[in-house]
Amino acid sequence: MAQEDAWPTPSEDELRKVITGATLTGEVKAEPSFNFTEFLGPDGKSRGKMIECCRPEKVATNGMPYAGDWALEKDSLCLTYEGEEKKICWRLQIKGDRFRMVDQQFGRVGEGQIRPGNPDNL
Repeated sequence: MAQEDAWPTPSEDELRKVITGATLTGEVKAEPSFNFTEFLGPDGKSRGKMIECCRPEKVATNGMPYAGDWALEKDSLCLTYEGEEKKICWRLQIKGDRFRMVDQQFGRVGEGQIRPGNPDNL
């Protein structure tokens, strides 16, 4: 628990300022693990690429593209991907330009970096 406390959970307004128009790049420790890079557009649309673990340097060039919609619900980033009916919500914790995310339903934890703009041209 103490380790989790060291990562602040921002308010919805703080979170909106940090992630709107930014790219989140990181790893989700699922089965199997995967790396991703995802641009969260100011229009509520998300575009990204993912690749099965563990080649983060290959995501932008060899990753599988995906798209969807994003919204904030309190301290969570909620995504509904094309072709999916159910949204996925990740609780975000932010420290500087780093983030941690927890899937409330499955407990999967991911982490990575927040970069301004769309540097991967997604």
